[in-house]
Amino acid sequence: MPELNRRGVLRAVAAGAAALGAPALLHAQGAPIRIGSVLARQGPFALQGEAATLGIRIALEQAGHRALGRPVELVAYDEPNPLGAQQNMQKLIQEDKVVAVIGGSNSATGLAMASTAAQARMPTIISAALAREITGKNCSPYVFRVNAPPNVYAKLLARQLLPIGKKWYFLVGAYAYGQEAYQMLKGELLAAGGTDAGMDAAAVGTTDFSSIILKIRQAKPDVIVLGIAGTDLTSFLKQYDEFGLRGKIPVASLTVGDEELWAQSNPTGIMGKFWHYTNPANSPQEKALNEAVLKAKGHPASQSTAQGWVAGRMVLAAIEKEKSVEPAALVRGLESVRPEGVPGHFRAWDHQFITPLVMAQVREKAADKYDLLSIVGKPMSPAEVEAMFGTRQESQCTMGTA
Repeated sequence: MPELNRRGVLRAVAAGAAALGAPALLHAQGAPIRIGSVLARQGPFALQGEAATLGIRIALEQAGHRALGRPVELVAYDEPNPLGAQQNMQKLIQEDKVVAVIGGSNSATGLAMASTAAQARMPTIISAALAREITGKNCSPYVFRVNAPPNVYAKLLARQLLPIGKKWYFLVGAYAYGQEAYQMLKGELLAAGGTDAGMDAAAVGTTDFSSIILKIRQAKPDVIVLGIAGTDLTSFLKQYDEFGLRGKIPVASLTVGDEELWAQSNPTGIMGKFWHYTNPANSPQEKALNEAVLKAKGHPASQSTAQGWVAGRMVLAAIEKEKSVEPAALVRGLESVRPEGVPGHFRAWDHQFITPLVMAQVREKAADKYDLLSIVGKPMSPAEVEAMFGTRQESQCTMGTA
């Protein structure tokens, strides 16, 4: 056989052998990239979970459902309780082969998911849970958090409440978020020379607050400060109005979900918020998010939707920046990406999302049930925002590297 032909045959054989060994590689290059979510579909946080899932889907739609030239799919499961959230997250990791997970509608499930993420080395963004441990003493290279912890909201809320009065009554949840809310808010009050007029802790799913409201009325505080969430907050505000106390004793909430307010016929209060659709500081991309929700649902975007959207945008941006879906690469990407129009970034040393929060007050007269809030307080500079979230020296986070 002539040398030229022999070389040609050898090249053809080599190419054929490579092709036989390449199907897995070729499949991987064109296979869908799967992002998982574990968000509430039932219980007190179901509406927030649905809204956050919508935010993730809008982020994917805006990216054309593609990253690295490959299709991107969302695999969504419920978070019925902490154990159920962990089990569904394991399913996403082991069976669905997702590259990242988004979820955590409350602190109990958020802490459970963060623990699973750290053990499985799965890049995970906790979208709504506030528990400080997530980006504090339990921080992990694989865990990121979108919402702010209670101490940040407490600082902002105290600025609004102390001029009203320094005798506060606390109603908080009998769970991680509620207890942290009480500690942080009471700390701000006592530091300003104020008085703790009383505290009650309510279990998740409490429907009757009448006895607590009677105690509050007897105590005659300057302000009622709430650290409850979901349908618990909805039930309290409704009964507070029914007792005729609306407008007599001011109400404030560490944070509030739009879904909770929209369910009220006559809400009241000053609230901390992660995001609000009428904020004049919103970017064109945030305004586009609101328009997408209006088109899809007929109502504005909620802060839960914004949290899901932020998480989705950050994951997609990290994938594109690193040109990889490997866990360590995604961690690097999430630590450094700054997607256009997304109102913040993940801090590299604790993975806390740093963003200007919103303080809002319910209007006395609202045009409709969705346009309830006025933004209060002065905008902060980026340096002031960073300082509000605390320094590395103040944090208990000592995570290593991915």
